[in-house]
Amino acid sequence: MRTGSPEHSGGGEIDLHGLTVAEALSRLATRYNARLRAGDTGPIRVIHGYGSSGRGGDLRTAVRELLSRHAGRLEFVPGETYFNNPGVTVVYPKHPLPAPSPNLRTGHR
Repeated sequence: MRTGSPEHSGGGEIDLHGLTVAEALSRLATRYNARLRAGDTGPIRVIHGYGSSGRGGDLRTAVRELLSRHAGRLEFVPGETYFNNPGVTVVYPKHPLPAPSPNLRTGHR
């Protein structure tokens, strides 16, 4: 995980609101990889929401689990670290992500 304070995310955003966990992880991997293919390695602001379930948010948890599993391909900073916003994670891409498993946490919203 990156330790320095992230600068402005450079306009790169991926909004995952309203998606199931499976849809969100697929969208994140697809858009992340598309940016890398286009030569854009600037930070990506992933908007997943803070979660209204009282458990911390299924999307936020799944996104951060995915990012943690692929720490060699990227760095990330939880939004609450610098922005006091647990509904955002800033990702610093380095290498492409594999497509998420189709059966990964598919029932959660």
